[in-house]
Amino acid sequence: MAEVREENIYTDGSYASLTGSTWHLEDSPFKADAIRKMLARHPNFAPKTVCEIGCGAGGILRELQKTMPAGNSFTGYEISPQAHAMSLQFANPNLKFVLGSAFEDSEQYDLALVMDVIEHVEDCFAFLRQTRAKARRTILHIPLDAHASAILRGRNAWDDVGHIHIFTIETALKTLEHSGYRIHDWFLTEGAITVETANRGTRLANLLRRPLSKLDPKLSARFLGGNSILIFAE
Repeated sequence: MAEVREENIYTDGSYASLTGSTWHLEDSPFKADAIRKMLARHPNFAPKTVCEIGCGAGGILRELQKTMPAGNSFTGYEISPQAHAMSLQFANPNLKFVLGSAFEDSEQYDLALVMDVIEHVEDCFAFLRQTRAKARRTILHIPLDAHASAILRGRNAWDDVGHIHIFTIETALKTLEHSGYRIHDWFLTEGAITVETANRGTRLANLLRRPLSKLDPKLSARFLGGNSILIFAE
């Protein structure tokens, strides 16, 4: 997933085991729908070439290809051999997957996707600056792990999901601005509510999240979590 040190949980198979060997493929339709929603809000931007940096098992690009113009091209970059092997099932003439760093490839794109990646990257600022140089525009999905419920419970996002950086709405936006991006748009996503889960704790928390999110999405994100932020920037 993340462009990080060569020997780590993303290349040795540990992260694949942590995800139940799915590499979060089940989240792909939800994330692709969020990308489509963002692009629909900006109809003057019609990307013909799309890359995803840290594409995992490739499901997001496959979902996008189903609904974007037939002539568009899609490229997924991934450093994990396990995730790359899974992605190959989706490969076709206009959708290719590359095992290795996106930044070692000179190809340029209209749109770069960075979906749940920067929280895993040790030097996220250098990563973001390299990503910015890779494409005209970038869409990023960043989990908002810093919320009142997590802090009160002493939750450690490092061990269970591999997130070595945790963000709020404000720090996510500031991180991009500090890295040289100009932010065009953003909105919150509700993965905890939207994606079906067998996790009992998440299902119980959703009993509170659903009504609070309808009342005030930002307040729900700050207190109960379960949200990410989708950002459109250049």
